[in-house]
Amino acid sequence: MWLYAVWGCIGAAVNCGVVFVEASTRVKGWPWGQPEGPGGGVYAAAVVVQICTGAATSAAVLSSGLITPNILIAFGIGTGTPVVLKKLSFYVQSLLPGDEEPQDGRKGYEP
Repeated sequence: MWLYAVWGCIGAAVNCGVVFVEASTRVKGWPWGQPEGPGGGVYAAAVVVQICTGAATSAAVLSSGLITPNILIAFGIGTGTPVVLKKLSFYVQSLLPGDEEPQDGRKGYEP
């Protein structure tokens, strides 16, 4: 089980690397730099949470016996977990009632 958690961790780290490259090219610099960005602590916490969720999800799914365990599948689950959780959180946030519209102009579920 720990081997699947390690490969899920590696997969989530690869996803974090891809997201970092996208963010740094979008803002043309360090995405966590202040005053525009949230700061390094928030970015580090987000990376740790994403890596831990990738590791936990791959270990839980592959040790459940529902599918045949494989390190490639663990890597894929670790890579996909942050993406799925992000889309799920957007969906849940769109279901919650709010008094005002979002400031970015989006309405409802838009990943």
